[in-house]
Amino acid sequence: MEAKRKRVIITTAIILILLGYLVYSTVGSSFLYYYRTVSEVKADESLHGERVRVAGKVVEGSFEEMADRYEFKITDGKEEIKVIYAGILPSSFREDAEVIAEGVYRPEMGIEAKNLLARCPSKYTSK
Repeated sequence: MEAKRKRVIITTAIILILLGYLVYSTVGSSFLYYYRTVSEVKADESLHGERVRVAGKVVEGSFEEMADRYEFKITDGKEEIKVIYAGILPSSFREDAEVIAEGVYRPEMGIEAKNLLARCPSKYTSK
């Protein structure tokens, strides 16, 4: 009876460990809890080739619409970085808008964004 109980406990522990690893490997790396500034991304070499979430303002005159994607630059007031995005633009997207681009950062290309959020302008801010 004791051997059967040990076997059940060991089997249950192995299943729980494998299940925990599966959840961690599929979900754990997909969360980006906060966003960075353009200057932070460009200064941190450990982010090369990594997923990032970057906030910035669209640089006026930098927006280009290609056949299969959009390209534009964002800035934090100090540095600029190119964003390449192939999805549907948010309805509030415009030049000079505040945006958050989420994607892979490659220094030679910029950010290959998979998600793009445009902040809605507040009706309470002065113009």
